Amino acid sequence: MSKELHSLYLHFPYCKSHCNYCDFYSELLHSPSKIVSFEETLHHAWNKHALLLQNVGFSFGPLETLYFGGGTPSLWGKRGAEFWKKFWQEKNFSFASDYEWTMEVNPAAYEVEGLNAWEELGLNRYSVGIQTLDEGLLKRLGRRHNLEDSRKTLKLFQGKNYSADLMLGLPFSEGKRDVLAELKELLSYKPKHLSVYILTVDDTYPFFKELPSEEWIENEFLKVSESLRAQGYSHYEVSNFAKPNFEARHNVRYWESASVAALGPTATGLLVKGNEAIRYKWSEEGSDFEREDLDQKSFKLEKLYMRLRSNLGFKPLDFFSPDEEKLFQKIALDWKSRGLLTESEKGLCLSAQGYLLLDSLMDEIFISIKSF
Repeated sequence: MSKELHSLYLHFPYCKSHCNYCDFYSELLHSPSKIVSFEETLHHAWNKHALLLQNVGFSFGPLETLYFGGGTPSLWGKRGAEFWKKFWQEKNFSFASDYEWTMEVNPAAYEVEGLNAWEELGLNRYSVGIQTLDEGLLKRLGRRHNLEDSRKTLKLFQGKNYSADLMLGLPFSEGKRDVLAELKELLSYKPKHLSVYILTVDDTYPFFKELPSEEWIENEFLKVSESLRAQGYSHYEVSNFAKPNFEARHNVRYWESASVAALGPTATGLLVKGNEAIRYKWSEEGSDFEREDLDQKSFKLEKLYMRLRSNLGFKPLDFFSPDEEKLFQKIALDWKSRGLLTESEKGLCLSAQGYLLLDSLMDEIFISIKSF
């Protein structure tokens, strides 16, 4: 029997403009012909994808999570809803009874008529790219929308199931930005979920020399985490906070290292077969993919990293041999003494301070447990 897939990620690659910090693959939407081409490519890609699944023993079951990312998928609009309805009918998609279907939306990059069409199909969650409620910082980031657009969008989504993005570590912000004041305003629109990202760029970024100090960024992150936790949000992953039962179920699949199918330019899927996995990434044209086979050691390492970045918790003996586990316990005691590690019924979890040091903590494991 084939293994069933219950999660799908779709990458819509078009935007109205390029933000100066973004390294996700996207194209400017100059004409409707680009969307026509994208839709045609999805049909071709589906056939290749179906062959891959058949060859490795997978098939789609009822979808429990569906995520439209980008790019700016809200630009697909009513036309996209009409296309997707026909597409999933042809491909025999079905939803589980308690599904989550998310679409990314940017302020000033949607039409209400289009959102209504998607909701009629069953869309039930949004991820809204606010980033900051500081007009000057929006301009510095090269965002297409302004503060008025942000407030209009937040008002529209108030009462819906949505997540809002907030970005930290912005250029020209040290000593000037009051992130807690922005957060207070953002929370007045009652988002069920927030994604709080630290801006990550290389030295080619136009405002690289204007980025705040690491100390400023760490302080910003910890202040936001403390404030959100005090207001009933769980800090359940490095960059994600949720009210009870409003975690991003699709993203949790990634942190669980579970199987997630993918379609669209540069989209990446994972097919898990026991202690091994297959990763595949679509080309920028979205018509072909590259495959990577993960052996047991590689996949175990990836699973540990994903567990450490969330509050799912991990139990050392699930990842280490008895001898390795003894070495790790010494590491864990040090982490606890530094306030980086907590313990719950789920197992060991990093604290907010630990999340900030995730990569260096992984390095500590490599140095101490050379066989890992």
